[in-house]
Amino acid sequence: MMLSGFGVGVEQLKNDNLARLVRSVQNMTRGSYQMYNQNYESLSSMLKKILQLSKQEKEWYLYFETIDDLLNLNSRVHNYAEIVKYAEIYYKDYDAHMEAELPNYPNTLLGALNTWIYEKIFEAYYEYYQIDDAKMEIFLKRYEQVALQFGKEYTYYSGLIKLGMLYRDMERTQEAARKFLVYADDMARTYCYVCGHFPYLGQLLLTRQDQKAEELMLKMLHKNIPQKYQWCYRQCEMVQLDAMYVCMLCMSVRSGRIDAFHYFYKKYWSKLERKNQCAPDNGSFQRLMGVYGGYFDRIEEDLQQALDNIKDENKHTTIGNMYEFLQWWCYFCLVDKGGIHKISIALPELELDENGQVSTLEFSDYLQKKADIYGRKFAQVRAKFDYDHVKADYQEVFLEGK
Repeated sequence: MMLSGFGVGVEQLKNDNLARLVRSVQNMTRGSYQMYNQNYESLSSMLKKILQLSKQEKEWYLYFETIDDLLNLNSRVHNYAEIVKYAEIYYKDYDAHMEAELPNYPNTLLGALNTWIYEKIFEAYYEYYQIDDAKMEIFLKRYEQVALQFGKEYTYYSGLIKLGMLYRDMERTQEAARKFLVYADDMARTYCYVCGHFPYLGQLLLTRQDQKAEELMLKMLHKNIPQKYQWCYRQCEMVQLDAMYVCMLCMSVRSGRIDAFHYFYKKYWSKLERKNQCAPDNGSFQRLMGVYGGYFDRIEEDLQQALDNIKDENKHTTIGNMYEFLQWWCYFCLVDKGGIHKISIALPELELDENGQVSTLEFSDYLQKKADIYGRKFAQVRAKFDYDHVKADYQEVFLEGK
């Protein structure tokens, strides 16, 4: 739940309007995390008002907690441009107020909030081409200092694992994983154990520790985790079979582990019922898995999702767009191979035929070019990122083997 009051309770707020807004946010986020997505616009508006009022009233715990909530909310809907914007606000007010205010909030999580805030900022930074190698290293040094000062070091080392996986840097991921495990037992009770271990799970795949990866996956699915984290199974969206399996398949492809993809596909994914493979409201990778499995009955819905991704591409990160368009490129290539050679869309860049349709392959080529633009743009600023290798793996998995 947002604005959970680990620092200052609502009853302690002197400004009635501020207290009312906090209660409204709390009420709107009771229940599943999906409530955040459904109420995004309202929550975003209220949190921005709380941010303004809490600064005005010098309610500094609430102020920094609200920044964390805004980052978390925008992370859920992948609005990383907002995260980058609030990162700059946070840096400025951290320097101006954090050190002075910490003694005024003893026995609270004010210090830990800083590490969580850096975690959310990292999610945007590590995928943005505007953050080049030099800027990324400066940020990581600040992140490390905050984690070592305030705790929750596991979030920092988890971030290093994710960055190493993006670059397919085995040495970096293995070193970060060793340090992650040192601090993993300190994972906060409010921090989802399952989500917190996904980067570590990914590096097991990258470094070809497949048996350990499979064991960890099954351990999380079968609720064989410490008792203090059992609450995850009431709220976490990733503990469902289809979500867990699709994550393993996606990480296998992105790690260049084509053999691991086929292993998990055959042993786990192919055994799922069709309704689970084609669950509603899934992302582009799971939609791609649907047509890869031969299910072509949701093309109209998926086509609309692809068009929405094109419309909203300015809201997403460079790498986020790259993966989205690589996945849609493969999706529509498979649709064409499945016998659907024409689709009905209207894009100014594509010429319609006399029936108001375009070639499916023409649309897939359009998506491929978009992926190329984003992937190569990112590769220009991150020396260790190899876009051509990433693209080749998608092609080998989804197109050459079909």
